Amino acid sequence: EQELPRLFQKSPGRHAIVDAANFLASAISLEFMVIFVVVVGAVAALRMHSGAFLLVLTFPVHVLAQFPKAIIERPRPSAAYPGIDGVGGYLSFPSGHAEFVISFYGLLTYLLVGQVRSRPARWAMVAGWLGLVLTTGFARIAMGRHWPIDILASYGIGVGVLSGLLWLHHALRAAARELAPTPPGGAATVDP
Repeated sequence: EQELPRLFQKSPGRHAIVDAANFLASAISLEFMVIFVVVVGAVAALRMHSGAFLLVLTFPVHVLAQFPKAIIERPRPSAAYPGIDGVGGYLSFPSGHAEFVISFYGLLTYLLVGQVRSRPARWAMVAGWLGLVLTTGFARIAMGRHWPIDILASYGIGVGVLSGLLWLHHALRAAARELAPTPPGGAATVDP
């Protein structure tokens, strides 16, 4: 677990990657809040109301998903480990950035893929999301904020959160179809 941070911290161009990943995945920064509001507003403007609601829900769920930090006081990488730069201190496990990039951007990707008919465009969206996921994990290790196990566990937590959000999205849409009046001669199509 110490070799990977050493390797990542020696990577050329890591600072640019770290800066980009932090900008896109830091749920508590002012810059990200602007992105968050714009994305949720755009999804709502596309009349995907349940999707917009669930995107907003990713934030409080993200906060709750960080509960292991209160129990597992794992130290962050630090100079106490030879050849590793890090911030030190506790609360390394799990990585909020790695979890949030899966849950928020994964849900956003899912919603957008459902709106696009082009198969290559769909694959490009999924590839972009996976690239952001991997880049964020790399960045959190390269900047000495997390250990590789923190990132892998956070990916698992993020997949669990995303799975729950996707289930809830399907449940909300099914409930809306049940409650929507059927127009004469056609089927109801409603997104709550």
